[in-house]
Amino acid sequence: MIPPHLSVAGTLETLLAGAFDYSGLFPPAQLELPAVLANYRTYRASPDAWALGKLVIPADRLGELESLLGESTRAGTGAIPVSAVLGPDTSADVKAVEAFNRAAARHGARVESVETKGSAGAVRAALAAVPTGWTRYVEVSLGEAGIAALDEVARAHAFAKVRTGGMTQAAFPSPEHLIAFLEGALRRRLAFKATAGLHHPLRGTYRLTYAENAPSGVMYGYLNLLLAAAVLWTGGEASLAREGLLEEDPAALRADAEALVWRGERLARGILLTLRADFLHGFGSCSFREPMDELAAGGWQ
Repeated sequence: MIPPHLSVAGTLETLLAGAFDYSGLFPPAQLELPAVLANYRTYRASPDAWALGKLVIPADRLGELESLLGESTRAGTGAIPVSAVLGPDTSADVKAVEAFNRAAARHGARVESVETKGSAGAVRAALAAVPTGWTRYVEVSLGEAGIAALDEVARAHAFAKVRTGGMTQAAFPSPEHLIAFLEGALRRRLAFKATAGLHHPLRGTYRLTYAENAPSGVMYGYLNLLLAAAVLWTGGEASLAREGLLEEDPAALRADAEALVWRGERLARGILLTLRADFLHGFGSCSFREPMDELAAGGWQ
């Protein structure tokens, strides 16, 4: 739970409402589907449900999910929102999504967005079989090729997706590459979601996987990415956004009912609301409890 000194109706809820798409099937958690669904149901019934986003599932496993769901919808909870990750056979995956949603009234879940990958020059092909009316996220690489792919994502009226880490230190992009992605997306007025490695509020050295003997490495925090995005969103310099991306001191952040304060920057709730709605949509994470429990332990006030 969020500690009592943080205003759930204020800044933190505005900043993180529905922010964490739960992807427990994916590394490093790699749980079995029944456990993932059970976890998601538990999170939806918890006091932290306000921060929970969609359930992320590969499209080719929607049939398994439907079988597990049965009559799972609980009174008053509404349909479970799903984000389906498309694989190489896009046409088959689109048919699976359509079949799943046709049965939504029976099993109590609905695919609300899809995610795919698209390199520069291949975004149009990646989206060719995906209905234009769907909410579509296209994962692009970082560097010049990824920035070029953003043009195609914008032309397709889709959203972008960026990978911010992984299970090895080499999988974590440089601050310069992440800032370049943020600037590129902002220039195109292109909203995005992030995935991988954002289990902790602030940057620091953490274990890279959940294995007992896992190596440690430097990981970005989800608040770091939000700070960097907010600085650019409000017209700040890339150098200041980079400082936000690299911030490691919990004492540098303070949240009250009206604003998030970081060092000399004050980010009002209204700014954070438009940031989340129009720029940084949220994060995919194979853990929900880890980000929330560490937020509670951080003592921001």
